[in-house]
This record gives sequence, structure tokens and C-alpha cells, in this order.
Amino acid sequence: MHDLENEIRSIENYLRKDIPKLLRDILIKYHGYSFNNEVGFNVTTHIPILGNSIFLEFGQFLSLYQKDLFDILENNDDLFRTDFLPFAEATPGDYIAYSMQEQSVYFISHDFSENEQSHIKIADSLKDYFLHLCERTEENEVLEKKPQIISVNYSDELLAEIQKWKNENTSNKKR
Repeated sequence: MHDLENEIRSIENYLRKDIPKLLRDILIKYHGYSFNNEVGFNVTTHIPILGNSIFLEFGQFLSLYQKDLFDILENNDDLFRTDFLPFAEATPGDYIAYSMQEQSVYFISHDFSENEQSHIKIADSLKDYFLHLCERTEENEVLEKKPQIISVNYSDELLAEIQKWKNENTSNKKR
């Protein structure tokens, strides 16, 4: 346990920021662990590497032993700078990371084209991220295959036109 605390302190010194207690506790308790089943997060933002999928798989918690997490930070300075702390692997070579400034959770891709984002916000907080982890189910897979409306705006004028059409053409007809 003492070695793990020292590793956390090394990471904090590198980032020049304190790691929040929740993330510190998770890193110490679960470093290197993975889930028995396919677990992930249903994203609401399009992530190009996932294609049409909305299910972002959770690979495993990054390990603190042998400076693994520290090495990932140091060797990927262009991705993380001192702004993000990766805590889990997602798709191979890509990470789930905590934004030290915003206190939110991001998917960070190492392999992206110039017209794609490398940092995509997926949760407003650590708590939100962990509370919404779920097991891959048939429902996830069905959702991935269906086109989805993710944002809609209706004007009063459009709603009035729709209501007028319904009144004239459906069982809503005025009698």
C-alpha cells in the first residue's frame, strides 16, 4: 500500500495537481483490474473509432505497479499534458481519462485524423461515469444498429402545422 501511495504522489507531482479522493481510492483499490463481463459506457456523443456503436468498452483499470500509469502519462505527453489523468484503457491504445481542470471524464484517442477530435467528453463527473457503467446487452447492440434522433428543436409554427394536419387527417379530426 505504501508503494501505491508513493506512486500516486509521483503522479500528482508530475501533474502538479492533487488527484481527487474518489479517483485516488479507485486507482489504489482497482489498479490493473478488469471486469469478468463486457462492461462499458453508452456514449451520447459520436466517437469515430466506434463507428455506429454507442457502447464504449471499458478495458481495464490502469496499473500503478512498476510505474505503468506514470509511464503512460510521460510517454503520451502530447495527449494528456498535465490536464488529463488516464485511469482506464478503452479500445486498445485509447483511454478513459479524468480532466483535472473540468473534473469530467473524456475518451482520448491516440489514432485520429485531422478532422476528428482526440478528446471527447463522455461524462460530466467521475461519479456520473461510474454510475452509468453497464454490461453489454442485446439491447445495447440493437440500439447501435438503429439510427437515433439525438437532438430535436421544434418551432411553435411547426407544431401548429403538425396539429392542423392531425386535426384534418386523423382521428383527432374536429367533429
